[in-house]
Amino acid sequence: MTTIVMLCVAAAVAAPAKTAPASARAVRWELKFTEDFNGTKLNEKLWTRIDKGNPDWMKKMSLRPDLVTVSGGQLHCWGKRNEDLEADPRTHLTGGVMTKDRFAMKYGKVEFRMKLDNGQKGAWPAVWMMPQTTVLGWPNDGEIDIVERLNSDAFVYQTVHFGTGEKGGHKSRGGKGKIKNGDWNVYGLEWTPEAIVWTVNGTETFRHAKGPNDDSFKYPWTTPFYLMIDYQLGGNWVGGVDESTLPKAMHVDWVKFYHGSRDGKRCS
Repeated sequence: MTTIVMLCVAAAVAAPAKTAPASARAVRWELKFTEDFNGTKLNEKLWTRIDKGNPDWMKKMSLRPDLVTVSGGQLHCWGKRNEDLEADPRTHLTGGVMTKDRFAMKYGKVEFRMKLDNGQKGAWPAVWMMPQTTVLGWPNDGEIDIVERLNSDAFVYQTVHFGTGEKGGHKSRGGKGKIKNGDWNVYGLEWTPEAIVWTVNGTETFRHAKGPNDDSFKYPWTTPFYLMIDYQLGGNWVGGVDESTLPKAMHVDWVKFYHGSRDGKRCS
């Protein structure tokens, strides 16, 4: 079992007899389990496939077996031209997986080693998290985008989405993390009751902290979330697709899930 320790730095302004606030105390990350994609089949105890749907990002998703493959100790999610338009009229199709109804985490840490194919117009690979149980609907229940990359950018977008408490209200906050373009990178997300922190290759790249007056609309990340890994093509944000450059894929070497604790108690 692997143990990783992250030290949170804070100025020592309190008297020694007082307990430091939770956000200033060390978080101990303890490995819960690793998904290393050994074998030739998807681990169905952890993952399910993502099917097509109405939202923009889901319009090209398909359950076709060749769009999600496991080989060489890696997961591969593909974007491909559709050569059988009689079976499916969509000109290009994409694949993805999720842990919905299999595994969800409330606070903790997730890391994954991934390589993204370059040179694709209209490519939009993503790794993100959504609430296992929907109460108020999107965006009020929150969304965490760990990685979104457009085309061949040498950086990834890292974003949270949340509501405002008003009908149709939507806000987002995010940053960018530089990556080794066309190579393997290790992406991480550290989630505690006080903040959500993104890392690339062990370096913090963005942080979204809970404000002292934030209510459940401004900081809704207090319930279990599941993980999604999917290759997307086209859409309002990324634009049109150059099908002549397909197929392309995102390649995931491993995914690790951690528990977080302070002073011997789980973060909660």
